[in-house]
Amino acid sequence: MARRFGRVEAALNNELVSLGRDQIGAAERAALRAQARAVDVAELEADPHLVTEANRGYLELRTAAGLSAAVAAKPADTFESFLASLGGPGAGASDTSHP
Repeated sequence: MARRFGRVEAALNNELVSLGRDQIGAAERAALRAQARAVDVAELEADPHLVTEANRGYLELRTAAGLSAAVAAKPADTFESFLASLGGPGAGASDTSHP
């Protein structure tokens, strides 16, 4: 019986199929698949620490293989966005005119 792929492993498999075999070697593919599987297993265990560590390793392998997307220009975190907006230009108390 064939085992079912988890969410991350299935997405990686689709990506690797679309890339073809020429771009990433067999050893890198195996390492990526193993780490993607580790992420899926950690998610099934519902252990936040395991998920974080597995994701960290997976993203490092993706970066090493040249699969990572470019860093977003805008902060993804809401709190980080809020902090970035505080440093931006805006009307201050001294900008109002007094008659």
